Amino acid sequence: MNGSSHRLCAASILRGSLLALAVAMGGSLTESAQAQGVTASLNHQMTGTIVDEAVQRMSASLTEESGGDIKINVFSRGEMGGERDMFDLMQSGAIEMGVTGSVIVSAIAPEYGPLDAPYLFSSPEHLHKVMNGEVGAELRDAILERKGIRIIGRMDRAPRHVTTSGKAVRKPEDLQGIKIRMREIPVQVQAFRLLGASPVPMAFGEVYTALQTGVIDAQENPLDIIMGTSLNEVQDTIILTGHVREVQWLVVSELWWSNLSEEVRAKIQSAADQAMQWGQEKVYAADSNYLEQARSSGMTIVELSPEELSAFQAAVADLPKQFEGQWKKGLFERIAEQAPN
Repeated sequence: MNGSSHRLCAASILRGSLLALAVAMGGSLTESAQAQGVTASLNHQMTGTIVDEAVQRMSASLTEESGGDIKINVFSRGEMGGERDMFDLMQSGAIEMGVTGSVIVSAIAPEYGPLDAPYLFSSPEHLHKVMNGEVGAELRDAILERKGIRIIGRMDRAPRHVTTSGKAVRKPEDLQGIKIRMREIPVQVQAFRLLGASPVPMAFGEVYTALQTGVIDAQENPLDIIMGTSLNEVQDTIILTGHVREVQWLVVSELWWSNLSEEVRAKIQSAADQAMQWGQEKVYAADSNYLEQARSSGMTIVELSPEELSAFQAAVADLPKQFEGQWKKGLFERIAEQAPN
């Protein structure tokens, strides 16, 4: 059994144990924690990134300002499970807090799938306008109602790019037949099929070895993940496709949150607001730094012209038709219309 298999097995056992404990004890864990101070687990898979540093700062701030009464233990390598497993554990109260990206949309509110569509958001300003408006509010309400997961903060995630082992992709045809690792997000998997690639849904923990052994040829991620998890050791070319803009949500289990006192909730919310604001101010500057790190490490950077990017956008233009009946009627158009002039 390889390292990835060991980790997956251990994570599966841990998830089962936590879920069983939560079911057996119900609300007593929350009530006990409330009486003796608050200790919570925050799970995510983005170690070494700006959002990781933001939640680490939040944790340290809460511990200091509460005199140790509020402790948030951050697990930044997904030690408590991948995102989809984490949602189930949060619903039961076995995990109190987490950070998630686009996967939460496809997993819980798939009719909001246009939010994950490549090349829909034209800029950070476009993304903010939608997330701060009616669409963002509707999504938050749907996730809370269906899964008992409350969104208490968010910050941008830098754009996602494609990496390969030496192939300079400049047009959709250059992706023909390339096996590329994708997240299990239907619209993004289908988009890369339209671009000519062969998408391979795969847990992120398996990506490094899969690239190293040739099981897959390419992957796509923001630069912080590419450099922060050493994918530059097994890929040597970054194509700046910028195909997805998305946010990262700071989420809490409503079962846990609703049993906290108003005072504790206010302290956590304030620390979360400050942490996410700090992260928002850092994320794009950090992205530029990661690009320079990639160059310095010897990676080839392929910058696409506006005309080349337009060809990728045109190749996925049929996505709304392909998801007709699955997406909320008119949502894609509502989002597109909010692009700044």
